[in-house]
Amino acid sequence: MHPLAQGKHYARINDIDLCYHVHGEGPLVFATSPGWGVGAGYLQRGFEPLLDRFKVVFIDTRGSGGSSWPESDETMGSSNMADDIEALRKHLQLDQIDLLGHSNGGAIAISFAQRYARHCRKLVLVDSQLIGFNAEDAIKNFLVGAATDTRYREAAEFAGLPVPTTDEEFTAWLLKLMPLYFNDPSRHMQTFVDTLDGQVHAAAFHAQNAIDDQPGHAQAPLLSHILAETLVMVGRHDWVCPPIVSQEIAAGIPDARLVIYEDTGHMPWVEEREQFFADLREFLLRGRIAGHWSGEAPATAR
Repeated sequence: MHPLAQGKHYARINDIDLCYHVHGEGPLVFATSPGWGVGAGYLQRGFEPLLDRFKVVFIDTRGSGGSSWPESDETMGSSNMADDIEALRKHLQLDQIDLLGHSNGGAIAISFAQRYARHCRKLVLVDSQLIGFNAEDAIKNFLVGAATDTRYREAAEFAGLPVPTTDEEFTAWLLKLMPLYFNDPSRHMQTFVDTLDGQVHAAAFHAQNAIDDQPGHAQAPLLSHILAETLVMVGRHDWVCPPIVSQEIAAGIPDARLVIYEDTGHMPWVEEREQFFADLREFLLRGRIAGHWSGEAPATAR
């Protein structure tokens, strides 16, 4: 089978068997899962509106989804996962790729675009993490308000608890927290939960964070190394990767465009689906948003 034919594929990449999934028809776009054990299933289902215009390569990062665990836990960092994307690019014999990442997947995509700048043509960062950037004040402020907000009150009680170490307990803990990730959880949360692939791999979460939290992994100082045309998208009410993170990213990447969705949390493709995909298609096809070329203005509010 051709390595970019529709379906599920494996490639021997670095020290792992990397699993990736190809869906859709059209210009090629890569989408990386976060590296903490959730896999790319939620992206495959949630980003179906792209598949009528684009062929998307959904990547399960090492230790997540269908991809194997590496020989050493010491290679479970986000930068290692970026190296896997570069190795996959070479495996597929592509000169440049367009790359999308959500949440920690955004941090992995940033690492790829920094380390392999010439090979990243377009970069899309959706509610992205920025490794080494301190957003604790914004997170704490959100949780203070959440403690008395009927949408979030029960979920907020779990935010400060130790992260479980078994897959079953970790998955249950995430589901308890899940209302915090939405501006309107009663309307949108179940839609997102239905796109998940069962249990999440807790060991991946702990191994990745153990590496990424080490000194020397901060990404902000190297944002200016990114050459890709960049779109940064974030929900106004994102608690875990708050807008201040995306603002820092957009300020650091030359000519990056920032779009803030006013009625969403961490999953803007769920809560503002129509506008989100209209913006994403426009950027991927033409590099502009709402009639303006990317980079003309520092931010657009939706």
